[in-house]
Amino acid sequence: MKCFKRCVAVMIFCIILADKSGIAVKAVEAGNNPSLVIALDPGHGGEEEGAMYYGMMEKDINYRMAQLVKQQLEKYPGVTVILTREEEETLPLYERANRALTADADILLSLHFNASASHLSKGASVYVTTAEAYREKLRQFADYLLGEFEALGLENAGTFARVTQMGGRRADGTFDDYYGILRHSYNNGIPAMIIEHCYMDAEEDKPFFYTEEGLKKLAEADVNAIASYYDLADLEGKKVTPKHAKRFGATTKALEKNYDESPNVTAIKLIDYDGMVPGIATFEIAVEDGVGVTSVYLVYQNVETDETMTVYLTQPDTLTTGSHRIKALIPVGVATGEYRLIYIGAYNAVGYDAGYNLSGDAMVGFGKCDWLNTFAYSGEAGLNIMGKGRILDTYTDMLDYEIEIGKREWHTIWPVPLHADVVRIR
Repeated sequence: MKCFKRCVAVMIFCIILADKSGIAVKAVEAGNNPSLVIALDPGHGGEEEGAMYYGMMEKDINYRMAQLVKQQLEKYPGVTVILTREEEETLPLYERANRALTADADILLSLHFNASASHLSKGASVYVTTAEAYREKLRQFADYLLGEFEALGLENAGTFARVTQMGGRRADGTFDDYYGILRHSYNNGIPAMIIEHCYMDAEEDKPFFYTEEGLKKLAEADVNAIASYYDLADLEGKKVTPKHAKRFGATTKALEKNYDESPNVTAIKLIDYDGMVPGIATFEIAVEDGVGVTSVYLVYQNVETDETMTVYLTQPDTLTTGSHRIKALIPVGVATGEYRLIYIGAYNAVGYDAGYNLSGDAMVGFGKCDWLNTFAYSGEAGLNIMGKGRILDTYTDMLDYEIEIGKREWHTIWPVPLHADVVRIR
């Protein structure tokens, strides 16, 4: 399996590449660039537009970025750059990884621009694989990238690794990556990263993607990070001095709050549920977190049909360290049957997430870029859905609960002024 390793000792620089048997096949001395093949993957394309703001499509910006990076990178001797797709090509993720494999790429960099549901996020972020074989080296690479973006004036939105929520595993038994391009690249023996250069829905980030000048600055940042990480020298023998992020792998919010940990979930069980859909289930969940867990969701799988459903816990703004009882709406349209909990997702107040996959009698957790805790679990939160409930009663009860925990205010759902003589009819 290919791996990449950077080492500097005295004046010797070597990149060690291994074939799939693990035997080193190449070593390059300082002052000579390696024979390096980089696959640039312009995200989306063709019928897949990606984000779209200010009349611009992400697929187009991604492709232009790839062109600019390719042009600048190929000025370094010994460096070959390939693009995984043509300009207007619709291409599945596995085929992108296969094209990188065909080109014998040493690394795949998937180029993207971001957007958020809240439209409040900004800055650059990097996603690396959860696979232990590549994770630490890619985190170091991400540090170089984020350092370059910070130097441009972009926020450091963090380095992340996200585990699958469908239970897929690698040959070594560890859980797959959530992101397909990272998963397929790993399966092909190629380390890969996703670079989210900035947010297309953030006014502060607009200068970096809206103009050709802004894109060229981002492309130069990518190239500088690549060149400094691989210790590349140009035709005149000049090298780029690495830039490092303010804090390794930190989000903007983490820097503000001086907190850099992912949330831990330590237990979950079902307390009350009548088996009806729609219906309300009450869970008890235990967490450990220094800034507060802002959201938790559960993925269930029908034992007979493998059909999945996602259940979102309706919680107060944050869950502090301890045990909490929280309700969740079991949505309409779900088939009857026995459902097992296969995944728990959690986010905290500084933007770090953790995912827990069912593995035997345990939930195995992964968050940010590091492995987290594993806790014992033997089906304590399983659901048995038996029939149809009353829609009006269910949603009214959920509104009552949301008002009780401060998630909603009464006046937001009752449009007339409240007086002592106004009674609610149910």
